[in-house]
Amino acid sequence: MKKRKSIHDVAKELQVSATTLSFVLNNKGKEKRISDEVIRKIEDYVIKTGYKPSFIGKSLRTGKTKTIGLIVEDIADPFFSAVASVIEQKAFDSGYKMIIASCNNIPGKIREVVNILDERSVDGFIIAPTIDIEDVILKLKEEKKPFILFDRFLPDIDTFNVVVENENGAYMATQHLYENGYRNIAIITLLSEQIQMVERLNGYLKFIREKGLKEEVFKIEYDLQYKEITKKIARIIQDKPHIDAILFGTNYLTIGGLTALKQLGNERNKIGLVSFDDHFHYDLFTPSITAIDQPVDLLATTIITHLLEMLDDQTNATKKNETIRLPVSLLARESSKR
Repeated sequence: MKKRKSIHDVAKELQVSATTLSFVLNNKGKEKRISDEVIRKIEDYVIKTGYKPSFIGKSLRTGKTKTIGLIVEDIADPFFSAVASVIEQKAFDSGYKMIIASCNNIPGKIREVVNILDERSVDGFIIAPTIDIEDVILKLKEEKKPFILFDRFLPDIDTFNVVVENENGAYMATQHLYENGYRNIAIITLLSEQIQMVERLNGYLKFIREKGLKEEVFKIEYDLQYKEITKKIARIIQDKPHIDAILFGTNYLTIGGLTALKQLGNERNKIGLVSFDDHFHYDLFTPSITAIDQPVDLLATTIITHLLEMLDDQTNATKKNETIRLPVSLLARESSKR
């Protein structure tokens, strides 16, 4: 393999200093009052040879790699892929590249990914944390590494968080089903202590208790395969024939529930349904699926805007930790109507 030319090699070849070459390559030639002749000579060389400065060398000079690590639960999930897409584009527009990884709610995996990205000197992190990674987050805080937690956070650690109004969304969904005539409303959620799932359950319970209705709470292990999820939901529906409506706590539970209902046939096709989190295919179902819609564009824009401020040397010192909660909305469709 041909050895890449160093900035010093190129500077010597062009008979300019490495500092001058660096300024021109970083579009600072005019600012540093470098002559038009020298700038044109360097630009012509770049065009002719396709020369690109060493990424590592550049990061050593600037102290930044212009990269951001984004760690999500599952990049195949429509919610996370949509958030990642917006973040990636806005980061690119600001001169940053993204390294994106899934952790699948496995603490050991997220530790490994954070360590790898940290070793590669990413400038900052955006993380959808799993439980039991307090040590990872505390280490990032100790290193003063800019990072933002999103979708969920760790209540016992002071961090900058961007989430949605999970409790209010679940309350709104349950209220909507009630107002449409349903009285035996269940929630099928995850067996998880992640804060977003706890808040969604709390929103459901708050409305149910206000109305004096019976609590129907069913929790499914988060690490099950799709077929197992479908079987468990089908069993719940069969064993509890009095249930007339279901709030699903997250998107892939909704998909499992829809599959279960299809397998059960006409027996339970009048159950009211609301999904926490919308899906771009929900309009295509018959009936179309009512959903709590998370503001993906606003969420992603808020995350990357605040992280870029943290990465700015001038604003980072004044940035305080806070939890930003963004509003959700109810998309009423056919599945919640009697």
